[in-house]
Amino acid sequence: MNKAALILFAALIGLSAPAETIKGIRIVNQVGESYDMSSVSAFTSFKVGEQVSDRDTILSSIAVDVNRMRESGRYSYVNARMDVDPDGVVLVYTVVAKQKLRRLEIVGAKKMRNKKVRKKSELVIGQFADDSAFAQSAFKIKEAYRDFWYPDATVKWTTKANAELGVVDVTFKIKEGRKLGIKKIAFEGNELVDDKILRKVMQQKQKWFLSFITGAGKYKPENVDMDVFAIKSLYMNEGFLDVDVSDPVLDDSNPKKARLVLSINEGQQYVVGDVTVAGMESFEAQEIRRGIRLGTGDVAALKDAESGSESIRAFYGNRGYIRTSVRPVYDANAETGRVDIRYEIVEGSIGYINKVNIAGNERTQDKVIRREMVAYPGEKYNRSRVQTSENRLRNLNYFEVVTTTPEPTGEGDKYDLNVQVKEKPTGQFSAGVGFSSIDSLVGYVELSQGNFNYKTWPPIGAGQKFKIRLQLGSERNDVDISFVEPWFLDRKLSLGVDLFHREARYFSDEYDQKNNGMRFSLGKPLSRFTRGTVAYTLEQFEVFDVQDTASPAIKAEEGKRLKSGVNFTWSRDTRDRFFNPSRGNKTTITPYFAGGPLGAETDIYGAKIRSGQYWALFGGTVLNLRGQVETVDYFGDSEFVPIFDRLFLGGPNTLRGFEYRDVGPKDITGEPRGGNSSAYATLEYTVPIWSKVRGAMFYDWGVVNSDVLDFDSSLYNDNWGIGIRLDLPGFPLHLDYAWPITYDEKWQDGKGRFNFQIGHTF
Repeated sequence: MNKAALILFAALIGLSAPAETIKGIRIVNQVGESYDMSSVSAFTSFKVGEQVSDRDTILSSIAVDVNRMRESGRYSYVNARMDVDPDGVVLVYTVVAKQKLRRLEIVGAKKMRNKKVRKKSELVIGQFADDSAFAQSAFKIKEAYRDFWYPDATVKWTTKANAELGVVDVTFKIKEGRKLGIKKIAFEGNELVDDKILRKVMQQKQKWFLSFITGAGKYKPENVDMDVFAIKSLYMNEGFLDVDVSDPVLDDSNPKKARLVLSINEGQQYVVGDVTVAGMESFEAQEIRRGIRLGTGDVAALKDAESGSESIRAFYGNRGYIRTSVRPVYDANAETGRVDIRYEIVEGSIGYINKVNIAGNERTQDKVIRREMVAYPGEKYNRSRVQTSENRLRNLNYFEVVTTTPEPTGEGDKYDLNVQVKEKPTGQFSAGVGFSSIDSLVGYVELSQGNFNYKTWPPIGAGQKFKIRLQLGSERNDVDISFVEPWFLDRKLSLGVDLFHREARYFSDEYDQKNNGMRFSLGKPLSRFTRGTVAYTLEQFEVFDVQDTASPAIKAEEGKRLKSGVNFTWSRDTRDRFFNPSRGNKTTITPYFAGGPLGAETDIYGAKIRSGQYWALFGGTVLNLRGQVETVDYFGDSEFVPIFDRLFLGGPNTLRGFEYRDVGPKDITGEPRGGNSSAYATLEYTVPIWSKVRGAMFYDWGVVNSDVLDFDSSLYNDNWGIGIRLDLPGFPLHLDYAWPITYDEKWQDGKGRFNFQIGHTF
């Protein structure tokens, strides 16, 4: 080795940290007793005698070892440490190993079969288990008994372990108790509030003839406190501020027809006396009181009094005041039945937003969160704008938790606004079978991501929407791919791109239809409730498999036709909910145009107006009036409106007493040929039957005419019917049976028709 090499070698030695030697590896239990190392060695990163560059590497590696052992499911407890000796380090892993379940025994299960109890325990012979797993299983068995109408069932467990073999036997001992159902919930002392109203606010329900489906009547003692609180709140919100409600008394002398009795001392109903505010320094009392809804002589509803506190906090918060506190003080006079309310205010201080800090978003980009904020650095703190920002972030459906907290910076009146989020899964894969009276049987596979990012892998975090759906069925085959960028060009402008293939065999017995195309759309909010969308669609239609018995008009449609068109949609939506609304209105106006300067082979223009109004009535009932008017015409070289653009009515979405598309003009064989003008209206009244279950009565009316702008109603059809609405999560189901009233006796028999579909109607 030459001199230069020696100098370089010496320099490298001088710069290198001394290596650590793994002197030993110990596996111990929580009391320090040694374990057989073979059960843990598969998870350790090092071997005895191995040299490691530095201690930090050792610490980070054994931390990984601990995580791997915990994730393996083989250990109840895992920890590790590094002991340093002069001639090396000793790694000490403290573990408590689970044992393999060898035998599972059930004792005392008489009303519920042993096989079912085993299934409810969710234990599997051969799995690694410990006391925690057995405790969870005991809880699950007890819950299963409660669902089986045995609320007093007790479940205890004992184990017998063989440490040498590493196995454990467990025995669950069950005392089932009596089968018990709440047949009647009764009240004593309630003179001013009806029993039905009180039962409605309770979590505990009484048995009825559909309890075998709904589970109503199962005794749930853990709901006692919530039910007492709910009844008290009901009374206090009607001004009964002194109301007293006893804990329910269970009369189980006849267990299958048990009674639950609650005693109520209603007290008297108070009205509001004087309403005053105190403690304000920066504003006049009259100015602050404007937002308080309660006035002298009003019923002293607790919720309205509390909303007064919120109104005052909002008043200060919207003017930059941070941490203003408001406390309502009630001075009730039982003799006069009046209560004076005084709002005691402690004014906060005016603050300005210094920075907006975002935390908790591991996948979602900061800009996706910031663009939803309407509270900005440099602005005076505004409570309403901060709350609006919170709500907008929640509405993204990306986060389980969203909180905003002002934090003093120590620089006078400046506050940082801390936005803390907790993300939740936004991707979804679903597959299954769907049914409707139009599509018959359809199998589908759908993959969607609500927080998509096409620029990265995995493609998550940019706030885009992506979905691909495949449907195969006896009456249709579809492929749909959609992409939405809600902030196109970093503006509140949504860009949508759709690619689709749709093959339908349910339109007619005389022909099948296939569509292939693409759609591009741009949408923008125009106001709080209105939105505008413009879209361009390029689509190829094919009418094929035309039957020999088809009319000349249908045969003339056979073949392919290209359509290039644009439409503009103006919509206004004031409904309280997107699905199953109870009040509000949704109206859309859509003019459309195809062909001409846009090219292709279809020259048409038309317009469609749809509207639905919802009214919330007594007892949770809802009245809905909805309807649609549409007309279409051809121009230029076209000689008619193609069959795929003509208008039809009939089926589960319009006139439910008629076959799909069977209302309107027909050809010489009785096959529907559609029209150029249509109108329909539906009046529907729904009644709550049970949670997520509603009954419906409806009347449908409609007409389809051959000519453009021809809304002559002389050839109308109508029907009436009844139905059930099941709002099951991910599986909303509509069941309807309708009877025609006015129909074409030449082609229709007037018999009632059953309709069912999965999904929500407009």
